[in-house]
Amino acid sequence: MKYKILLLILFSTLYMVACKKPLTEVPLDFYSPENAYTNKAQFQSALANIYLNVRTNFYATTDAAANYDMLGYDVDLADNRSAGITYIPYFNWNTLNADNGFSSKWWSNLYAIIAKANTIIDRADQPAAVWTSLSEKNAVIAEAKFLRAFSYHFLANMWGGVPLVVNETKVPKFDYVRSSQDEVYKLCKADLEYAVKWMPRINLQTGGRAPREAAFHLLSEVEICMKDYPAAINAADSVIKGPYSSLMQNRFGAFKNFTFSGPTYQGAAKPYGDVYFDLFQDGNFNWVQGNKEAIWNIEQDPNILGGDNVDVNASGGFFVMERWWGPAPWNLKDKNGVSNFLMDTLMGRPVGTLIATKYADSLIWRYKDDWNKDIRNSAFNIQRTWYYTNPASKFYGQPITEANIGTPTTFKVLCSPQFKKMVSAVHYHKFQDATSKQWHDNGRTYKDWYIMRLAETYLLRAEANLLSGNLVGAAADINAVRTRAQATPVGPGDVTIDLILDERARELYSEEFRLNTLMRMGKLAEYLNKYNGYMKTNGYVADVHLNKMPIPNSVIQANTGAVMTQNIGY
Repeated sequence: MKYKILLLILFSTLYMVACKKPLTEVPLDFYSPENAYTNKAQFQSALANIYLNVRTNFYATTDAAANYDMLGYDVDLADNRSAGITYIPYFNWNTLNADNGFSSKWWSNLYAIIAKANTIIDRADQPAAVWTSLSEKNAVIAEAKFLRAFSYHFLANMWGGVPLVVNETKVPKFDYVRSSQDEVYKLCKADLEYAVKWMPRINLQTGGRAPREAAFHLLSEVEICMKDYPAAINAADSVIKGPYSSLMQNRFGAFKNFTFSGPTYQGAAKPYGDVYFDLFQDGNFNWVQGNKEAIWNIEQDPNILGGDNVDVNASGGFFVMERWWGPAPWNLKDKNGVSNFLMDTLMGRPVGTLIATKYADSLIWRYKDDWNKDIRNSAFNIQRTWYYTNPASKFYGQPITEANIGTPTTFKVLCSPQFKKMVSAVHYHKFQDATSKQWHDNGRTYKDWYIMRLAETYLLRAEANLLSGNLVGAAADINAVRTRAQATPVGPGDVTIDLILDERARELYSEEFRLNTLMRMGKLAEYLNKYNGYMKTNGYVADVHLNKMPIPNSVIQANTGAVMTQNIGY
């Protein structure tokens, strides 16, 4: 009995002591913030999650055209026509306000990436993290800082000054204030200067992850924003003059001997393509695949879990560029009511939603009378003539025209030009069309896609040379891109910012973050007024305040501990 009383007292004492201390539990059988950042493999997993966010947020969020709202959609490169004759706004530029869904979506997406990068950066220096070497740790931090700078440069270009968050957020905070745009650029520069010291070169980096060349590329853009043009040129030089990067000049890769019996789908197959065509073929996007122009891509693979296929959506993955961006001649009827139908290869299954603007469709290709010279405008890379593919049609094998189409008013949309870079030359054949019995990919794009490509590095250096007064250097950079395209060279007297923007449209259509570029240059309102179909058709005039996005009202209202100032005009 005495021992029982002593034991009871002992347990009671231990219980009382324990109650006076906070209970700290460290899970041993699952990952938590306490044990998830202890070795290189766990940090690499955290970085992989950020790359997944980049792929998802910028390219593959959902089965919708809204995936491509950074790439020139409803700006100057593509109008939403939804297979009809009217223009459908996405941004509603004439009434854009602080409750706009785009603004809040991207503000949240970008800060979510920053938060994850901050966690990696901070946790890498904690005692719990075990590293085999200082360089191993610094390489992980460098990659996280690159991804943080990548996100902050969008925020600075598109919103101006924004709150700077540079450490892991562990408790709720309601008193954020906006730093200046210059301060945001300075953080980007500091992060990228660290990144270029420690990130691996492209020859050592895994596909889908950014190499050191990507950090130099982004640093060049940031230095332009900071008006340090010599530094921007030096950063671009580190890629252009580096040992691992060069513009592709000759046919290469898996499709260099590609043949095709189209676009009429009649007769013997003939050699098809050129070096620009090769740049956008499945299996050709990565440096290790022989593409020395590639810098940083998203990775797609329909045959593995996580490769963006039926594992995320029963109808296929959410990278649906081929579905939403292009005309739908396969889905029309001839004047006798006979349906055209889907034929596989070099058409895809677009639904006639994002249609090239007049600027992208024709204006930029008339420059220097290069319509028939510039290979980027060749039939291999932009298809402008469409054919009847149904043998039951009286017009089988003939071009579709306004005279033989069943509904002539839809001709300009359903038979508009298609940039072939967004279409896979050979599909994976996971879905079957009910009418034609052709196998296709249901508009899913299963090839990789460029985030950064060396041609853009040249055009960044051209911009820096122009702004520093070196027109000869700027022309030489533009001509490096134009010569590969077999286009007429430009002279120093031709070089303007508008020429560089035109060249970016010719070379980087549906690749560059066009909205970001125009806002960075302060040219968005001007280009909306000149080239946006909805604005021009409805007589709206974009005001210069649109060169910056509104701070989301939800952010301002939640920030109860300090004043979050709004951008002018909203």
